[in-house]
Amino acid sequence: MMSTRLAETENVKYILGEKYVMFERISSANTFEPFGELSNIIGGIREGDTAGVIVTDQLSHAYFLHLALSNFQGNSYYLDVSSRVSPQIVSSLGGNPDMVFFGKVYSINDVFSALNYVQPGSLLIVGSLNLLNPSTEDVLNLRKIVHEKGLFAIVLVEEQALNELDLLGESRRLLLIPELYEQVLIGRINHYRGKYKLTVTVLRNYPEKLDSLGDHEIVIDEEVRKILSLGTEGQ
Repeated sequence: MMSTRLAETENVKYILGEKYVMFERISSANTFEPFGELSNIIGGIREGDTAGVIVTDQLSHAYFLHLALSNFQGNSYYLDVSSRVSPQIVSSLGGNPDMVFFGKVYSINDVFSALNYVQPGSLLIVGSLNLLNPSTEDVLNLRKIVHEKGLFAIVLVEEQALNELDLLGESRRLLLIPELYEQVLIGRINHYRGKYKLTVTVLRNYPEKLDSLGDHEIVIDEEVRKILSLGTEGQ
C-alpha cells in the first residue's frame, strides 16, 4: 500500500497518531556551495541539511562566515552571542548585505524563538552554539527545524585552544552530536611566504564525497586580502 503511494506522489506523510515521517525523493534536494573553491572539492550543502564548521582563529571565522553569506542568493540569517558580521566585508566579497539579517542570542531558547522568523529555503548560520549550552534534545530539535523549513544550515564555532591531536573528540565537545551534521570541517588560516592558506580537515561528508575526507590546503590570498584591506582604508 505504502509503496504504491510513494510511486504516485513526491512527498508522502505516514500518519501514526499525531506523529508522521516525511518521505522525500532523494534526487529532489537543491544544493548550495558556501565556501568557494573549498566547496568545489568537498561539495555543497543540500537543502534541509547542516554543516558543522570549527575554526581556530578570528580570521578563519570571518572568512567562513562572510564567504557563505556572500555566496547565498537569497535571505541569510546569522545568529550569535556577539556581532561578528560586517556589511562591508559581505559587499567586498560580492554579496548583498541587504539580504543578511543578524540577531543576538543568549540562550538556545533565543535561537528557537528566532527561527520562527526565518523564511523557508534560507541560509541559517548559528555561531557559538557551544556557548549556549544546548542539550542533546536541543540539537536534535534544531536539526528537525532546519529540515522542516528546508534551510541550508551552518553551525560555526571558534575554538582557539583546539586540541589538534583529538579532532574527533573536539568535534563532539563543540558540536555535541557530530553525527547529525552532513559535513564536519576544521578550518585554519596560515600566512606563509606572503600567501594566506586555508587548511581544512574534513571529518564527515556525504557518501558521494567520502574521497574528500582528510586534509586539504587552498590558497585564499584574494579573499583574505579583501577582508583585511578594510582595516587599512583611509590610512
